[in-house]
Amino acid sequence: MGVKYILQGKKFLVTGSTGRLGTDLCYRLEELGAEVIPIILKGYPELPKRIEWKSTYKPIKLYSSHDIKNLEIPDYVINFHWQVNRSKSFTEQLIFEINSNIYEQTFFWDWLKEVQPKKFINISTIRIFSELNPNPISSSSIPKPLTPYGIAKVTAENYFKAVFHKSIIKVINLRLGSVSSYGEVPTQLLTQLFNSIFHKKKITINKGHISNILYIDEVVDLIINSTLLGDEENYIVVGEGYLNEFISQRFEEIAERKLNAEYTDLFPNIKDPFFVSDIDKLRSDWTRTYSLDSLIKQIIKSNLENPLNTI
Repeated sequence: MGVKYILQGKKFLVTGSTGRLGTDLCYRLEELGAEVIPIILKGYPELPKRIEWKSTYKPIKLYSSHDIKNLEIPDYVINFHWQVNRSKSFTEQLIFEINSNIYEQTFFWDWLKEVQPKKFINISTIRIFSELNPNPISSSSIPKPLTPYGIAKVTAENYFKAVFHKSIIKVINLRLGSVSSYGEVPTQLLTQLFNSIFHKKKITINKGHISNILYIDEVVDLIINSTLLGDEENYIVVGEGYLNEFISQRFEEIAERKLNAEYTDLFPNIKDPFFVSDIDKLRSDWTRTYSLDSLIKQIIKSNLENPLNTI
């Protein structure tokens, strides 16, 4: 059996399927032979915002318990669903995120408790850690978040662990770092660099600080492998750390153009976290991997071939 069929006979349910990562993950699952159940919970768009839907499996709306009646039972669940509203106050953001991402979906979590898939992969974030955490930060470090987003994500991790603890469902938290892709949010570093070089947009580079970036294809494969290989509760999934000015320099050298950028230390009193990545635990011989240079080349190539209004 080749790589193309390694997931044949397996059924994956994906929430947040029309988000950036969810869209590519659904397509990759299908490519590897899996049956895919793409789900849209309340608050998510019917189709992706900045890219096209590629999978032949169409997203299914799941807004209440009535929508579950004919839903197929999955072997694995990958939970991307997460909404934020940064226009609200600190406390309002926290309440919004817990309500919209945990409470309002209670009917769905209750259904999962009944049907009991093998694994529930919860897509979390390294932002559950903060400057309060001493370096190095590993998957066993105790989260000490300082933002509403981080606090709510820790709450979700603990909620899923508690709500499924009497079932056979194994809950795995994947704490992702920065993921770069074509069609990503325009504030992401590599898209900012692209727009600065190719569209002359003036940007500010956060000098003296480190970014840990992975390319979306690699992250998608690591997430899929967490369903096959994952046997621990928590994994930190981050790329190798590089200074922002080094990343910017490599972008200039590869693009053979100059940035329209100002280099400033935006957080002079903040020490960067050092993460111990677990990606080697989730890699296989079929997992796609990218160096910093190949990642930059992918971002340049995809944005030049398919221009988006990302400025």
